[in-house]
Amino acid sequence: MCGQCDIDKTGIEFQATVSSDRHQYCECGSHGSLAYLSTVWRMNKNQPTVDHLWSETGQAGWLALARQGQVRHYRKHMLLMQQGDMGHQLYLVMAGRLREFSVSNDSKPREITLSLYGPGQLVGTPALDGGPHCASVMTLTPAVCAVVSRESALAVIQHTPSLTMDLLKIALQRVRMATETTRLALFSDAYSRLSALLQAQSDGWNDPHGPMRNLPMTHAQIAQHIGCSREMVSRIMKELVTGGYVVRETDRVYRVCKRLPERW
Repeated sequence: MCGQCDIDKTGIEFQATVSSDRHQYCECGSHGSLAYLSTVWRMNKNQPTVDHLWSETGQAGWLALARQGQVRHYRKHMLLMQQGDMGHQLYLVMAGRLREFSVSNDSKPREITLSLYGPGQLVGTPALDGGPHCASVMTLTPAVCAVVSRESALAVIQHTPSLTMDLLKIALQRVRMATETTRLALFSDAYSRLSALLQAQSDGWNDPHGPMRNLPMTHAQIAQHIGCSREMVSRIMKELVTGGYVVRETDRVYRVCKRLPERW
């Protein structure tokens, strides 16, 4: 964000000029956001359009919904939704990755990751009933989303039965995921939760828009996902790698090579 003109203070798509030599400037003429603007310039150049991303799926309802949105760009680690705030819009991810998480209310707040989202996926469905968000959402990477207002989304849904069924499937799947997350958090140890996460990464998480497979994650991000300390994750991962159960590939991606032990 530019310190002089507050561009992108709320995450709204910035307005910038791009010269032939790719030097970019804020509206105030400063270079304060040069690195961020350069990142978004590359995303603008390579990102799929709304029509390209959803027309190829053959799902007319999703394309109609996406066309009602305003394309916006967000920098890395930007908070898009705050747990407890009222929902007014939905986000269709076009590029980048988003993290949904919940925060405890005690004196030492702790976080647990509930889900990760990528291109083609819908975020913010609680906004459809006008209720509060049950979790927060933050960008893990620079991201591009088609942002659809609650009113526009409801108008499309009323005239598109197939989209209504898809949204119902998403809601039911996320209920199952929330139930499994709760079960693991209450009735299993850190290793069991880590093992389940690694296996889900290798198999690909089933999502209505396609599997989320082999996502890059640091030990700290894994710890947030399973609700334990980073040190515990590092200890377990070291032994799994040494034992040949897991291989660390490029870009912090971990791949399961053979059946993981039932106990650690």
